[in-house]
Amino acid sequence: MSEHDRSQLGAYALGALEPDEVREMDEHLATCPECRAELAELEEMKEFLGEVPPEAFLDGPPADGDLLLQRTLRQVRTAPEPQKKQRSRWLWIAAALVLIAGALGGGVLIGRQTVDQVAEPPAGSRQVSTTDAVTGTTMDTTVEPRAGWSWIQVHLTGLTAGAECEMLVTDKSGKTWGAGSWVVSEKAARDGSYFGGGVLVPLDQVRSVEIRTVQGKHVVTTAL
Repeated sequence: MSEHDRSQLGAYALGALEPDEVREMDEHLATCPECRAELAELEEMKEFLGEVPPEAFLDGPPADGDLLLQRTLRQVRTAPEPQKKQRSRWLWIAAALVLIAGALGGGVLIGRQTVDQVAEPPAGSRQVSTTDAVTGTTMDTTVEPRAGWSWIQVHLTGLTAGAECEMLVTDKSGKTWGAGSWVVSEKAARDGSYFGGGVLVPLDQVRSVEIRTVQGKHVVTTAL
């Protein structure tokens, strides 16, 4: 994947790209599982940053933000094997966040959009809400169409802090796809947990979205 594509992931996650750039990124993500995984991590990072008090950003982005970006990019390029593959993903994410923070002049404040504000889903998206009668967990699910694949965003209430959850998507042929996993923070358990992931399934072929623990315990399922 090119350095240009990586630098665009953060802007894509924040909805800051132009329509033609979004289409180009959609096409790339349809063929790149690594970037889909990084996109899911960016969404998780946004939720984490949303827990930072807004007072921390009253002074705007750090004066040495450009130096921080350069240092981060240098770490990515010079990271030795075998650490490079494992470290580079998070370093690229950090670089993207620094880059966008500088461009928008708002520091990490941009990350608060995930927790306090939910972006309007694109045209053609499907939204379903359901509550599991056994676990009591409620899940609001939004499935957004992409170029040959789908992005699934969920908001769950009723989860337990520390729970290790995973999102599974089943298509109409019966095949189940993994769309990522996360650990529920105390804040997410209290206020609701947001998570997003992509799968190579067109929107009209998505049958259901399930959340379960990594230990295999069912939490909630939404049928579409």
